[in-house]
Amino acid sequence: MAIPNYLTETDVTKMREIAKAVYENPTLLADFDRDPEAAAFQINGFRPPEGHHLHLSDDKNQFHPAEYPGRFGSHDVDGWTRDEFRVGYKTYSLVACM
Repeated sequence: MAIPNYLTETDVTKMREIAKAVYENPTLLADFDRDPEAAAFQINGFRPPEGHHLHLSDDKNQFHPAEYPGRFGSHDVDGWTRDEFRVGYKTYSLVACM
C-alpha cells in the first residue's frame, strides 16, 4: 500500500508545534473552537492538507471544535469512512481528518 501524498507532503513538525503551543497555553482551545484552521495558521502558518479539516484533541481526547453530529459513527448510517491522522505533544494533538 502506498503512503498517501498528503502524509509525505504535510509538515508534521508544524503540527507538533501547534499541539505544544496549546498544551502550554490551553486558553488557545477557544480559538480552535471558533476556527481551527485560522488558529493553526496564526500559531505558525500551518495549513491542513487539501480536503482535510482540523481539530485539536485535548488531554481528555475531546475535539475542539467538537465534530458535528452525524459526521461519523451515527446510528442512522450503515457505514462510514474517516481518514484521520494526529501529531501530538504530550496529551494534546492536532488532528487532520476528512
